[in-house]
Parts: sequence; structure tokens; C-alpha cells
Amino acid sequence: MGYPPDPIGGGEEGCTSCSLRVSLTMSAPPPPPPLLGKKLPPVSKNKKAPAGGASLQQAISGSSSGTLPTVRAANFFQEKSAYGTGLSNQGATCYMNSLLQTLYLTPECRQLIYAWRRPSESAGTFSIPFQLQRLFARMQFGLVPSVETKDLTRSFGWEEGDSFDQHDVQELMKVLFDALDSTFANTKGKDGDKQQGQDTMSINNLFQGHLEDYITCQTCGQGSRRVDAFTDVPLVVRGMSSVQDALVMFNTPEILDGDNKYSCSTCGSKQDAQKGLRLVDLPPLLTLQLKRFDYDPATWRRVKLNTRMTFPMELGMAPYLATHTEGAHMYDLLSVLIHSGGAMGGHYFAYVHDVLNNQWVKVNDSQVTAITPKDIEAMYGEEEAPGKSAPLSSTNAYMLVYRRRDPSTTTEPKPTTATFQIGSEDIPHDVRDEVTKENEDFMKERDEYIKRRDNLSLKVLYGSDSTVININKFQTLSDAVDNAYASLSSSGGDQPFPHARENVRLRGWNSFTQSPGDIYAEEDAKKTLDALHFHSNKQLILETREPGGEFPRPSTKIIIRAVGLDQSNEFLAPMDIIIEKTAPLSQLRTKASESMRLSGPDTCRLFRLILKGGDGAREAEEMDATKNDTTLEQLNIAEGTVIYAEEGDICSAESGIQQRFDSERFMIEIGYNRLDEKAYDHFISVDRRKPLRTLKARIAPVLECPVDTFKLCKNALSKEFKDEDITIQEAGLFDGCTVHVAKGSPMQKGQLKASFLIHVPTVEPSLPTQGEVTTIPPPTLKPLQSLIISESQTGAELRALLLPYVKESGSSVSDPACLRVREKLGSRMGKILRTNKSLKQNLPNVKDGSELIIQVLDAPEDLQNDDMLLEVVRFRPSALRVADMLSEKAELVVPNASTAPISGLLPLLSQVSRNPQIGPSLVQVTKPMRFMLADPFCLFSLNWEVDTDRTITQSPWYMTDGDIIAYKDGAEPDWPAIVDTDRTITQSPWYMTDGDIIAYKDGA
Repeated sequence: MGYPPDPIGGGEEGCTSCSLRVSLTMSAPPPPPPLLGKKLPPVSKNKKAPAGGASLQQAISGSSSGTLPTVRAANFFQEKSAYGTGLSNQGATCYMNSLLQTLYLTPECRQLIYAWRRPSESAGTFSIPFQLQRLFARMQFGLVPSVETKDLTRSFGWEEGDSFDQHDVQELMKVLFDALDSTFANTKGKDGDKQQGQDTMSINNLFQGHLEDYITCQTCGQGSRRVDAFTDVPLVVRGMSSVQDALVMFNTPEILDGDNKYSCSTCGSKQDAQKGLRLVDLPPLLTLQLKRFDYDPATWRRVKLNTRMTFPMELGMAPYLATHTEGAHMYDLLSVLIHSGGAMGGHYFAYVHDVLNNQWVKVNDSQVTAITPKDIEAMYGEEEAPGKSAPLSSTNAYMLVYRRRDPSTTTEPKPTTATFQIGSEDIPHDVRDEVTKENEDFMKERDEYIKRRDNLSLKVLYGSDSTVININKFQTLSDAVDNAYASLSSSGGDQPFPHARENVRLRGWNSFTQSPGDIYAEEDAKKTLDALHFHSNKQLILETREPGGEFPRPSTKIIIRAVGLDQSNEFLAPMDIIIEKTAPLSQLRTKASESMRLSGPDTCRLFRLILKGGDGAREAEEMDATKNDTTLEQLNIAEGTVIYAEEGDICSAESGIQQRFDSERFMIEIGYNRLDEKAYDHFISVDRRKPLRTLKARIAPVLECPVDTFKLCKNALSKEFKDEDITIQEAGLFDGCTVHVAKGSPMQKGQLKASFLIHVPTVEPSLPTQGEVTTIPPPTLKPLQSLIISESQTGAELRALLLPYVKESGSSVSDPACLRVREKLGSRMGKILRTNKSLKQNLPNVKDGSELIIQVLDAPEDLQNDDMLLEVVRFRPSALRVADMLSEKAELVVPNASTAPISGLLPLLSQVSRNPQIGPSLVQVTKPMRFMLADPFCLFSLNWEVDTDRTITQSPWYMTDGDIIAYKDGAEPDWPAIVDTDRTITQSPWYMTDGDIIAYKDGA
């Protein structure tokens, strides 16, 4: 993973804070810091939002929150988690967020950060402690669920793209702590005293312990010792079942014996010795790094170890110290930093103990949730099952942070929090003022948002007058009546409203049928508009009554509109049918039949519209005879419902109304161009279920040319539509799109246009047979012809088609069987088209615009379907010159390739070598990548000890036509006796740089 170099000074004027990057660019001033908020009371959906804001001290008493993002999203004003504040992920900063949450929820760290004071107000943007103060203050006293970290990473010296580089938490912790202590050593604490070094104010003092690196002679007991500081203890995971076991292994010394004996200065000779590490003293916050990322020498790859490794909630460290010293050695688990993924990347989050609230929480970027001890145990890793391969990706702990228990409370399971009551007085006054101001701004913005979110705009009709009232959806229906009454009363000017308030009510209005709608009961007056499902733009009517009288009673009759079709399949004008709302459907059939003069109710088919799918398309659904006794009310047929009626057998297959709506539903408009024009200014409506040939036939009369003289393409640069039997929808055409019309004879389905290149060898090759070879001619290719061919053409048919063109190019070949047609793969030749196989069967990757290569042979060839043509090359590792290390390049036909084992190749390769001393038993083979032939030294690293029982089509070979096999004499030395003195020391295989070593000797 890696990390930027060690920090250097990079603060602004008057500040000695350090940057986390070597270079610091200040081309333009950074944007102002984002707003933040303060604690909010919960906003219930059935309560009005409170106006104004609480004080900062009131905010402090609540749970944590975060900073406002600069762009207000819909979830911006959602309530924050009761368990803390999340941190926004800038791209790949989850590893940083895990560490920041651990530091924030550690009281000693938060107190230390708050205690620092910046030397001047100008020292801010690039001051890491100052940005941490602002971040922690927002997390403690903020409002929103997650806080931005951009100001902090900008103080690191990061640019925009750096937040997308994933690093390691361990490296970040070391660099960040050094940068903080570099600042602390030269600035003041909150008491105003100048700090002397890092003794008084240092974050490393919280995390840094000391260990002894020693070697002890087992004969005299003397040796060497060196004490070093550490911020984390690396623990081996492989082979360990628990952290305790790993700590024992950490303290277990290595025995230096045999060839690895220790040269003891006291004994004056090499002696057996012990070499190891032992812990001398421990910090208040102990970090244990679980070495889950390891190197696998078998695969030469970085791997992640997902094996199970337990860790305790309480850890006694006394047994693991070099000597038992005075002081507390009991630790409580504080944080579990977790990696989810594999060795090459993944996601980081953490489980942290919120000490001040005695609550374990999961901090996963912007999400903060409560967890249980079982969740922590799930991070031990996976049990190894016999015969089961290790998972490639898993979620488990990779770093643990333990907090030293107060010596006075060693018998209690949790440390006391009495020392850490962190309030607003601990924050620097300028940060406190900033929080207060941003809290006020947030509350104003929040109130405006709630007002907009909860506002309803209702239109109220009264006679010829109307008014629009704006009201909160959590106000009652009675409030809405008051507002409407007041608005209509004021619109009359000096004329008083003719009715008293108690003689008016609001009733729903159906704008479609222009008729009164829902009536609200007396008990509804106290319900909120939200509970009554009111929405913006809802229309209402203000009804009145005489003093002592009654409001208009709702009618038991409803008006239904019936629509039919004329002879041209167009809709007729709607007809109103007045009917009781409790009437059965059969009565509606009778009335519709009479109104529309149909034969009778038994042949009156009724339809109503439903929405089909997610595109809002309408479909006519028939109401069948089984529903004749069902009332209109039960069928949800209400005032103003539109039904469609036609003559015919009920529920028969054919329906003019359904066809009419289907046609409307599937009809799309497509734009197209005229021939030789670029503008798509012509349009046509067509059913998208119709085949493409229908679209083409509709366009042809406008173009005034036959359909076989032009072709349709999706756009001017794309290939033509060859299959005209697919539907317009299957062709990817949609409403409002365009098609490009081009001149030319259209190709049919299965046809494609391919370019043929003829292979021109420098030396005429001889035809290889089974086990025989021919020198590979240089890959010289000359364009021959572009032809329209068919996917169904066989190799024999295609060679016969190509023969005249090959003759025209100057070749004397007369037999099509002397032509070999091959797929072109980049700059090399690939598969060969067999005689009796079609192009689609043999070369399925050949498409429109593909290139095919023709090789001219000196004799007819008939490769069988299971034969394979390979390129072979001999590797001579002891050649004196690099140019001679690869020789005898040839082509080899392998018969029955699908069942041919590697061992069957060895006699063929022995013949290829033309060296009787290289018998089949001495031949070794491997499959090199083609690029390796440019640098033969790459072949030294390949595996030459292969399983000769496997076939060349199996793993790991997967050979096909045109692939390469390298072979060598197994008795030949694996390294040249003399190096190529013509190569530079920066070339392969040297790649020398400053400080590298060269060995030399006397050649004699």
C-alpha cells in the first residue's frame, strides 16, 4: 500500500504545523470551510418544526453529529444517529475515517487536540491540529449525520485526486502523529505556557512504548541491546489462534546456530545465541497490528490471511513484559479496525468503544450504529475447514487498540470517565464562535427547508371565485377552512362574506369531471391535512348552508362517461350516463348499450384504462361477465370514470378498443435523413412491435427509391441493420430517436464485410505435416481485397472465392486447397478456418470489419478439425549472444490436439531440434507470452517442469492455433556462460541503478 514520505514543515505564516506531503502547492486560496450545525430536537412528521435554535451549551448535552455539506441534499436534514457522527468518504478515505473515529472517541486524544492553541488566526488552513479541532468540535456539537473531512485533508497537503488513493492505517497513524507532535513542540497549550519539547503535550506519548532489540550469547551471556520506541506491536497471524498466542510468539527469541551463529566479541568466536524483541514499557493506548497481509512464496503474490484469531475484551499485559515493573498493565479493548476485502484492496471500518457513553458503536464512514459483543466476535476471522480453500475476500480485524485501565479501578470492568468531562469551555474560543455562528445559520436554513417541505398549496373554489391558500400539512382541516374563509372574505373588498364561518365547509372537487368530490366528516376537522392525504395542488370547493340549515347532501347518483369507436377506429365524443353508485355492472351494460345503440347488454363489451408497466402507458382492461353482479362502488367506478364500450362477444380475442390503445401505447416517432443529407428533419410514426422492414417500407416512398437500394443504420458511424426481421424495439430504437439512411445495397442477415490480407513470405514455406516443421516466414502482410462473405460459408467455399483475387495479386497458385485462411489477432496470425467448418462455427469472433489473413502454401493442406498449428521456438539459455538464445522458429502441426498430452509433443519437438543428442526425455517445454520473445531473459523465470500428462488444451496451457511453445534441452545450463557485453547495464537482464552490486572474476 505505501504512504507519502515523512512530514516536513508546511504551515502558514506564524504556524509550524506539518504537512503530510513533501511538496505543498498554494496556487489559490482554498474554499471556505463548510457550515456546521448544532443539536436539533427530533422532528416528528405530525408536529410543527420549532422556530429558532438552541444554545451551544444545550447542543453539547446531546449526542454527536456532523458538519453541513456545501450542497444541501434531501437527506441533509435527516436526524443523525443517536450513537454518534459519521465521516463522509471522499473517495477512498475509509481507512482515514476509521482512525479519526478512534481518535475522536478516545477521551485522552480529544482532550489533547482541544488543549492546543494556534499561534495566530492566520495559521489555519494548513494547520493539522486546528483542522482536527474544528472536525472534532463539529462531531461533538454538530447536527447532520456525517461530517466532511476535506478541510483536514487539505491541511495534509493533499490535492483532490489524493483522496482516491487507498493507504494503510498504520502508516497514516505514524505520519499523522509525527506531524502533530512537530506542531505541539513549537506552540502553546490552552494554559498559554510554551511547551518544552514533547514532554508535556504529545500524542506520541499516548501511543508510544519501548521495546528492546537484543542478541544474547548462550555461552557467556553477553551480547548487544538497543531500546527503540514503537507505536504498534506487529503480531503474526499465520499459525496463531489468539492474540495471546501471538504475543508469546512475539517474545519468543530466534536461535542463532549452525551457519547462522553469532560472532561474540566477548568469547572471541562464533557462538550459539538468542536474538529477539521484548517489551520494556507500554503506552496508555496500546496498538496491536495483526499481520493479515502476507507474502505467498508459492505464488509470488501478496495474500490476505482470513484465518480465525481471537482477541480478548480485557488484556493483561504483565506476562509479556521484559520485567515486571510498577504500574498498571490491565488494558480494555477500545477499537477494532476492520478490513473487508482481499489482498489487493477493500473497505475499512471500525468498531469503537465510546468511553464517555459506555457504548460500542460501528463507524462505517457516514453510518454510526450500535453493536453487540457478538458483532465484535464475528471479526475474529474464519475457522479453517479441512479440504476447504481459503476465501479470497473476507471481513476481519487487522488492528486493535487497547486502553490502559486506571490503576484505581483495576477491579472494575470499565475505566472511569470522571476525568473526562469535555465541554464547550475546552474548545478554543474562535472554534466555539464558529460553531455558534454556523448553528444559527443551520437553524435558519433548516426552518426554511421544513417550511418548504411541509407546505401545501391548495386551490379553493367558491362560485366564480377562487383562491390559493398555503398551509402546513400538519395543520388541521379546520385550520384550512379558517384560511380559505379568511382569504375569500378579504377578496370581496368592502363587501362582507355572505355566510358566517360556522356555515361553511371544505369539500373535495373533481377537476376532471368538474363535480363535487369527497365529503369530510365532522371528526375529520381535527385531523391533520397529512393524515387526510392532502397534497399540493389539490382542489377543494367551499360549500355553504343557511343558518340552522344543512349542507348539501351527497347524491347517490354518479355520472359516468362512455366512449365508443367509429368505423375508422377513432374515438367518438363521450356520452354521460347517470346511474346509482350502488348499481350492478349489468345495469351499466344496459345503459351503455342503450345510449350507444348497440345490439343489447349481452354483446356490450366494457373496458376501463389501467396503467401498464413503469412507463405510464395505458392499457384497456375488459370487465368480464363474472363481475355483472358486482356494484360500481365495489369496482371503484366513481364519479367521472370513463369507460369504453363496443359491440362484440364479451372477453373475445378481437377488440377494436384494445387494438386502438395498444397502437397508441407502442407507437413511437423516429427521425431520419434523406439520402445525401445530414439533417434528420423527417419524421415517421410507427409501431415499435413491427419488424424493421416495415420501417424501411414506410421510408422508401418518401425517399422515392426501392427498399433494396438503401440501408438503415443507428447513426452515421455505426454498422447497418442487417436483420430486418427483428422488431424496431429489438433494434434499440425508441421514441424520439433517429436512424441514418445510407446509399448502397443492404447486406442480409448472416453477411459481413471482411478485409483480406495476403501473407507475403520472404522465403517460400514448405507445407508442415504431422511432426514436421517449416521455417516461419516473416509477418509481412499486404492488403488484398474487402469482400462481403457469409457466416455460413465453409473453409472450402471461402478459399474458392478468394482464389481469383490471390491470382490477381501475382501468385501462381491454382488449387484453393493451397490457401490457408486465418484470423488476425493484433499483429499475429490466429485460428485457421477448417475445410468443412463454417466461418461462424470455426471463427466466431469474426465480425463486420474484421481482418483475415491468407497464407499461400506450396502444396494442398487439409487440417482436420482436431488438428492444431503451433509456433515453436527453441530456447538456448547458454548461448553466448542474446540474439542466439531463441532459434529454430518453426510451425508444428499437432494431430488430435484435444487429447494430445504434453508428453506426445516431446518426440515431435526432438525432431524439430534436428539434434540427435536432444532426445524426447531431455526436452523441456513451457508456454511463453509473445512479448517475452523480445527479451529472452524473461524465459528464465518460467516454469519448465510441467505436468506432461495434461493435454495442451487443458489448464494451464489452453493452446489454440497460432500459440507459441518454447522448448529447450534439459541438459543445457540455465544461464549463459558469458554475458552479452553489447548490452547496456540499464537493459535486461541487468537493470542496474545506484548502489547495485556487480561481481567480477579472472576469466582464466
